[in-house]
Amino acid sequence: MSVNVETEIELLKREVSDMKGIHVRLDSAIEKIADVSSSLHTIMAVHEEKLARQEDALNEQENQLRDNIQDLHSRITTNAKETHTAMGDMERRLLDQMNEHSKKEEEHFRKMREELSSRVGVLEKWKWLIVGGSIVAGFIIQKIITINL
Repeated sequence: MSVNVETEIELLKREVSDMKGIHVRLDSAIEKIADVSSSLHTIMAVHEEKLARQEDALNEQENQLRDNIQDLHSRITTNAKETHTAMGDMERRLLDQMNEHSKKEEEHFRKMREELSSRVGVLEKWKWLIVGGSIVAGFIIQKIITINL
């Protein structure tokens, strides 16, 4: 039995020694896991900070874009109003010019009618004078012919 006990003691010593090695490796693994955990916390903090900065930059860009869109909308609205006003002014000027041109043209045609009427009147007077003179000349010629005969 003594051999058996000694063998068992030796086996137990060996197991304790193996356990010691396992404990050393476990301690080493736990330290490495703690180091990795610490590194992961650091990495996570850095990434969270980067995400926060990117989110802030994105919000700033979004605000800038919104401001630019509002500025463009304001410019387009102002431009549309100015264009509408300019077109209204141009339409009024064109209508005024057309009315003025119509009045000038009407006055010109009125003067032309009066001038043509006066010229036609003169021609009619001459026509009637010639017709009247021809009648008088014909009457005189007839009387001269009848007297001579």
